[in-house]
Amino acid sequence: MNKLMILVIFFSGIFSVEIYWDLGVGITDFSPNYYIDDLQASTYHRVEGLKKYYDMDYEGAIFHFEKINSEELINVSYEYIDCYYSLGFYNEALSLMEPINEQIVSDNLIYLKSKIFLKLNLLTESLNCLIYLKKNYPNSDYNEILSFEIEKINLIK
Repeated sequence: MNKLMILVIFFSGIFSVEIYWDLGVGITDFSPNYYIDDLQASTYHRVEGLKKYYDMDYEGAIFHFEKINSEELINVSYEYIDCYYSLGFYNEALSLMEPINEQIVSDNLIYLKSKIFLKLNLLTESLNCLIYLKKNYPNSDYNEILSFEIEKINLIK
């Protein structure tokens, strides 16, 4: 009886779809668009922008990052701002940091902000960023170089 049930289920599954055996194609009543395509344009631009960023093609990365919607841009904000920094557009890089929420700022962004301030010769602001980073991110990867950076700025002042 069990074998008979298995055969009935198997053949009912096969014959519920019109199959063109010679083509290897099945025709169903379902629309080919019955699934949701998760790959959106914004995701494409985020991935392509990251590829360009890591290939050091900063202008190409900026092109793709500018096409990302604001929710996904948060995920690549460091790379996006670093592109402008690497190209020498320090004011643009700094202006991109302003709308970023304080709660989602990472130690990477704070350190990048201090480097931008240093390039703009805003030594006090750069020093404040480094001190804030040292105080609020004790387990940061930057802790080894923070003391050196702080001393360097103090010598320049």
